Amino acid sequence: MDRFFAMLILLGVLVSLVLMILALFAVAPIVCTCLLSLVYTLYLFMAYEESSFHHAQEYENRFWTIFALLFSTAIFFAKDSPFAFGQYSPSLGFLGVFLSSYAMHLYDRYMHRVALSRQTKLRRSLSLSNGMGAHQATAEELLSKLNVCLRDIDQLLIPSTINNFLNRRFVLKKEKEIITIFVDCDATTLNYLICHVKLALLVYKIKDHGFGGQHRTELIKLIAVERLAALTVMSRVIVIHALQVLKLRANPRAEHWVRNIFLSTHGDDLSEVKTLTDAKGDYYGMSKLIYDDIKSETVRQDILTHIRKEGAMQVSRRQLGFPSRGPRRRQVMAWKKILSDVDDTLLSSGGLYPAGIDKRYPRKVVYPGVLAFYRELDLGTTGPEDWPDQRVGNLVFLSARPHVYKDMSEKSNFAKFEKLRVTGADGRRGMHTTPSLLAGDLASGSQYIATNDFQPLAVKKFDNFKRYVSIYPEYSHIFVCDNGQGDVHAGEMMHDNFPYEFQSMYVHVVQAIPRTYGYAPERWREKEFFPCFFTTYPEAALHAATQDPPLIRITGLQRVCADAVRDFDAIPSKKWQSSKQKADRRAELNQAIWRANQFLLANDGHTVDLVQAERLWKDGEKVKTPYGNGVVRDFNPEFDLYTVDLDWRPLDVQVNEHLLNVKEEAIRPKQPVIEKRTSMPLETVVESDEVTEDDQGVQVMTPTRSRLRPQQTLMVSVMSPNRRKEPSADEEAHVNNTVIPLVSQSNDCKSKPSNRDIKNATSAASDSSTISSVSSDESNTEEKPDQSQTRMKVTATVSGRSISKFIPPSLPAVNKKSSPLFSFWVPGPKFVSGDKCTTPYGPATVLEHRVEEKIIVAEMIGWSARAYLNEADVKVIKEGLLASFFRRQQSITEPVSKYQHFPYVKGTIIRTPFGDAEIVVPIPTPDEDPTNQLRDHSDDIITLNLTSWMLANGSHPKLHATVKNCRQWKEIKGNKASTDGLFSAFGRFVSSIDREIKGRLGSQKPKDEGAAAVPKFKQYYQISAAVATDFGNGRVVSFRDIDGFYCVSLSSWPLANGQHPVAWLRGLDIRIQVAKGCKEGYPVLTNLGVTGIFESVQATTGIHIVTAHPLRMVLYLQPNAIVRPLKAAVGEVVQTAFGEGTVQRYDIGNDTYEIRANWGATIFSKAETFDRLRDSIRDKDGYFGIDWLLRFFFDPSKSSGKEETRSRSNSLVSGSVRSQSGSRT
Repeated sequence: MDRFFAMLILLGVLVSLVLMILALFAVAPIVCTCLLSLVYTLYLFMAYEESSFHHAQEYENRFWTIFALLFSTAIFFAKDSPFAFGQYSPSLGFLGVFLSSYAMHLYDRYMHRVALSRQTKLRRSLSLSNGMGAHQATAEELLSKLNVCLRDIDQLLIPSTINNFLNRRFVLKKEKEIITIFVDCDATTLNYLICHVKLALLVYKIKDHGFGGQHRTELIKLIAVERLAALTVMSRVIVIHALQVLKLRANPRAEHWVRNIFLSTHGDDLSEVKTLTDAKGDYYGMSKLIYDDIKSETVRQDILTHIRKEGAMQVSRRQLGFPSRGPRRRQVMAWKKILSDVDDTLLSSGGLYPAGIDKRYPRKVVYPGVLAFYRELDLGTTGPEDWPDQRVGNLVFLSARPHVYKDMSEKSNFAKFEKLRVTGADGRRGMHTTPSLLAGDLASGSQYIATNDFQPLAVKKFDNFKRYVSIYPEYSHIFVCDNGQGDVHAGEMMHDNFPYEFQSMYVHVVQAIPRTYGYAPERWREKEFFPCFFTTYPEAALHAATQDPPLIRITGLQRVCADAVRDFDAIPSKKWQSSKQKADRRAELNQAIWRANQFLLANDGHTVDLVQAERLWKDGEKVKTPYGNGVVRDFNPEFDLYTVDLDWRPLDVQVNEHLLNVKEEAIRPKQPVIEKRTSMPLETVVESDEVTEDDQGVQVMTPTRSRLRPQQTLMVSVMSPNRRKEPSADEEAHVNNTVIPLVSQSNDCKSKPSNRDIKNATSAASDSSTISSVSSDESNTEEKPDQSQTRMKVTATVSGRSISKFIPPSLPAVNKKSSPLFSFWVPGPKFVSGDKCTTPYGPATVLEHRVEEKIIVAEMIGWSARAYLNEADVKVIKEGLLASFFRRQQSITEPVSKYQHFPYVKGTIIRTPFGDAEIVVPIPTPDEDPTNQLRDHSDDIITLNLTSWMLANGSHPKLHATVKNCRQWKEIKGNKASTDGLFSAFGRFVSSIDREIKGRLGSQKPKDEGAAAVPKFKQYYQISAAVATDFGNGRVVSFRDIDGFYCVSLSSWPLANGQHPVAWLRGLDIRIQVAKGCKEGYPVLTNLGVTGIFESVQATTGIHIVTAHPLRMVLYLQPNAIVRPLKAAVGEVVQTAFGEGTVQRYDIGNDTYEIRANWGATIFSKAETFDRLRDSIRDKDGYFGIDWLLRFFFDPSKSSGKEETRSRSNSLVSGSVRSQSGSRT
């Protein structure tokens, strides 16, 4: 489903929704108003997760309780509600409202308890439990006490606030017991308790009681501060997860506790803490923790600074070869993070919009070899060959799917990832690790759907990558994506902004590479950005293995290819749309594996078997091929090739044989005795060949007995399924000497071979044996010779996709339709010379109809061209009924001979512009010169005598003209001449008088009918307009309106003589030139020294409009007058590290901005040290949260302050330019 149908469906849903709401308003306006208000309130609550309603779980629970209260009140008490029983029984209505609210309260508490009780999917180390020794019993006893205390204070039906009020002393006692257990236990027991208790639920149930004691604060401070040094890496991750689930904003000191955990962790331990936090299988990852949950900018910068400092030390130690601090296994791992897209990269979207466009594989199918490719990249070239069970991977998915309230959208992706981690039926491991996920947002997703612009998606992925790199500076990053959306452009931004952290990019090709968004090979070559475009993952693995240094090992390449074969075989056959789709993908994958095998052989590696094709046709089965019917003899599963014995006998012989077989099968008596013996092997005696000499001295073959296994029927052609041994030279000569006399036997021979000899010779030639009959006494019966059997064997190797089910041969059907009773009902020719017609290239006139070739030769109207088109592409313009009444008829006389007509006949009279002429030297007929039969004679030369001219010697001057011109002169004469009775004679008389009057007066010029029909092309680009072409930039010099071609002087292409080449191009091949690197709505620097905002480009002249607000000027400039893009223009408000300020001046010499801070200081900054603010900081969605609806129905340039749609030149264009460019010629 493409975008067009998706938008139609969306429009239909919106219209249906609006109509349904209007219908409900007409029936029940009060209840509809209440419900719509509640729905809008719910939208605001879910859209603004950073609001104070989400700071604590208690606030969210109160919101849902009040929401259920108001909703049930509207349902039970609204006057026009269908359930308004509160109008008749207020007590019953209030009871329903109370029960609904309390049910929502309990349900929200239950869901929150489930979320807090859910254990993380971390691979907990077994060494902790095994190495506890004597502490094992004590730890388990303390764990059971913690669980008992937790059950005592956690009441299912009573809220904690009410329970703490009713049982205050009991709750305080239990909370102190829990704290005492954590205080008194040793370090080993402490780590065991943290790893096995439901820590998040435990901390949530312990409350701060004011005067009764700050028990929650005391417990978290004990774990995250006082006893932090005793916690292992796994325990620290669990503590961070518990604080994150509880919402850091619920306690003002929670952010500082998280800060203390990170600042107290160093080296490889810090890297492991971050990786484990991202590998829990939920959306509570490091990116959310640092950039969303922590609201204090000071705390965030402290954590990021510590991470950056530790990362730099780790990189330095690795480069210098010093051992790192931390586990030994960290020293042998590949310090790489693998970032990957989901749709069309991991899973096929099946072409379903808006997920992706790849229709090569079925929907939701994992691409063969992709999981192995992730694993090998993560393994690297050092360390173990196979992935260790206790090791945490470095796989991250960058998805464009938007993040919705909490983890509503991420939950489905993590469930999909968990399913991929399950071990397959063949024992193979799935995804090697639990990945993390960086999701998109609703703003970029809605803008992409509304405008079909990939730029917002690319920018969002780059923003996620920028956050991720700041958390993992010690790693290098590999990006695996596809070229269906904006991933390639996002990868280019990653390469430009993080050249040291970004290592390489692999692009899965799902559409033509030149159609990739942001595809610019010239620009990439300048910045040394070389993405790897691949079709299959063995191809990507081969590229990774051949890099310097390599990204994966040679054995890793072999494992990727082997897993790709098994993954392809694991795709269910019912998911493929057709057998052709499966065969194409199998051939594509085999080609990549074959190339990988060549590399493996060159490096002494083990090769991988190709994907075996599924056999559809058995040996001995009759099939249909492009070369005729035949019988399958062999099959090659690697290349899906069948060896087929073709039947090239005459068609009537095949038909007669088929009818005879059908008749014999119908009258053959059943043999119940033989059919009952299904368990016994049935053997048939077949005679092989020995060479003897007959009376004539000719070597023939005599039979000897051998045993062959028959097929299902008794009368079949038997052939061994195995390949026969190749005959020797003597045997081959024997066969040839035997077959030739049989085939070339003449009627005057004194004797002819016997029936037995013919059969034996045929058997030797065709490498098969035909069982003619089977009788109970095995007697040999004389038969008549069958000349159809004496044929040469023809064997073909045919691809499986070219073979279809056998169709019995049949003679061609003869059209027995009788001729019509009246001859004028006979349909005339479909195409007649001179007919006006329409073609894909415009209107034309039919010149010739080549019936046998089904080709129409047409002369284009409006431009000088001749087209040779198929009959299906040409449509004759039918004249109306009224025009047919006034059509001047012309009789057509059938020529006596096939070639007794123009231009083959000598003496034909033609009226030329120079007078009447007679053909004296015609072109030769095809009978005289057979090479002329299939050749076009339009340009052949004919010699004519101008009979209306007389020379001094009494002869006539000769005129040499082409057949085409003579035919046109002849047709003009034919159109003017008609011999169909009185009306035609009257018409000729009136026409002659009219020509005489016009000739004498001379005041009127003959009307050129063709000139009015010539369409004129409208000029779109003005003269001297700056344009861009595929050959470089240039300026429009002139325009040719007869065919719509522009003359462009390529100013960016200087020649040796100082001039510039000129190109004639169509309007479709020209686009407006935009200043390099400039985008509409962004600041630029002009050659006048003035900075301003690049507003738009005039669509027809290429003039760039720049506004300089401080000077109150509007500049109209050529593209070369804009020097470069800027981060901010003079007068714009920017955000620096020292606060907001206004740009005062830009120094092009050292690329420095002079910024005047709001508090009076002057700051000299580089572009990367500040951010440009928009005109104003508005609400997130503006207009009370319905700005997304306005952007959907109206032009985004009018309703949104975000970037506009990008044109082909990668610049942002206005709506006026887009509307005009869509109508140019």
